[in-house]
Amino acid sequence: MSTPNDDTGGADLGYAEAMTELEGVLEELEGDHLDVDVLAERVRRASELIKLCRTRISRAQEDVNRIVTDLEVFESELGGAPPVDADGDEDELDGDVAAHEGDELF
Repeated sequence: MSTPNDDTGGADLGYAEAMTELEGVLEELEGDHLDVDVLAERVRRASELIKLCRTRISRAQEDVNRIVTDLEVFESELGGAPPVDADGDEDELDGDVAAHEGDELF
């Protein structure tokens, strides 16, 4: 049993597609109907899909880290980041108060 992406190792698959295919392969491996002759092929394909998914996750994490670092550098160049509370959220109330401190109410 072969899949269209066997020759490329699935390099053109997205993460969600690879996970869907991997789930299908795992269902085949868990079932009683799998032909012994294709067992090694399906295990190999599962291994390829796992590697692909791990690579995609790793690249996404690197991208997120790079973006966060760039934002931190950008904020520090602007004179500092806004206050952050324990949850990692900006302190919106302080920002609103500071923005409207000079406003007259009446």
